[in-house]
Amino acid sequence: MADYDQDGRLLICRAKQLDEIPSRCHNCDGDELQQIMEHVDGGSWICMTCNYLNSYEPSMRLTKNMPFSMVNLGTDEIVFVEGWDFE
Repeated sequence: MADYDQDGRLLICRAKQLDEIPSRCHNCDGDELQQIMEHVDGGSWICMTCNYLNSYEPSMRLTKNMPFSMVNLGTDEIVFVEGWDFE
């Protein structure tokens, strides 16, 4: 099960921009992925085992400063931990 903060928001610790839509987590090889963001041609999937963000976006380079307008869940439902970044 994924980790949540004291306000019940899903924690995101690190992320990796992948070359294809993920079927398994890049970090722990788990298969419990839930799509939480939809981008132009791809999206981001959180691993429900280790809170790792697996991202696929072929038409643009995602950064840690990406706008929350791309986030389906919104800032009240997810939170990035201090110092998080893409690998």
